[in-house]
Amino acid sequence: MKLPVFTVAMLLVVQSFCTTPCAHAQNVHQGTNDLVLKTAIGHPMQYYVSLPKGWTPAKKWRILVVLEAAEKEYKANAMRFVAARQDLPFIILAPFIVTNGNAGRRDPAIFPYTPATWDNIEKIGNCTFDTEGLEGVIGDVQKEYQGEEKVLMTGFEAGTHLLWSYIFTRPERLAAAIPVSGNYIGRCVEEALISKHPSRTNLPIHALYGANDTLWGRKGGNFAQWERAKQLALKSGYANISEEELPAIGHVPVPKEIISYFIKLMAKETK
Repeated sequence: MKLPVFTVAMLLVVQSFCTTPCAHAQNVHQGTNDLVLKTAIGHPMQYYVSLPKGWTPAKKWRILVVLEAAEKEYKANAMRFVAARQDLPFIILAPFIVTNGNAGRRDPAIFPYTPATWDNIEKIGNCTFDTEGLEGVIGDVQKEYQGEEKVLMTGFEAGTHLLWSYIFTRPERLAAAIPVSGNYIGRCVEEALISKHPSRTNLPIHALYGANDTLWGRKGGNFAQWERAKQLALKSGYANISEEELPAIGHVPVPKEIISYFIKLMAKETK
């Protein structure tokens, strides 16, 4: 069997992290707000995961993937969503992505990746690392922690580069997406390869931005990036697109508002 290009390029690097038993060895505490750092099986992407109160393997759980901005405060970002989740039934998944800007690369105070992993990231490209790594991470959490087939996904600012890539290539894997004060410059997106999957038509895409955000808000210079992404989505058959201006909010993460929207959406699903 012919191995995928990425698998061939990364095989030795993955082995330098741990074998399958090692990847499963870290115990995620049930019913607490603990974060556990894990490594994907078959890929060197690392991520934080937190299970909700009352988690049990006897049922399926909705996964909320949170993509960090250019600040690269991965743990702090994950903890924001854990705090906002409270007792709600979401698995929080926060991957260490690299498509959110080049600042801090190879800095062990920011990233847990080895020099060998960085060498391969530079060889294969940020987009390949993140898109294939994210697929692996989501698959692992679905399998290990009874995650639902479709996931919720959100990104703030530069985290939305990867979010839009996922929206445009894997709409069938998403239950809903929320770009927040988001970047879009076509990074990791090839317009000729945008998905034609029928699920794209009704996929909820709900943009949030602050009324006081002077750059990404309605009057800001970067607001055009949201408009560009929205128009491309509409042109490509994504019809369930909405946006919301948050009063008295600047350029800050809004985990409570994100979770509130997802809860309302899930309530509609059960009617």
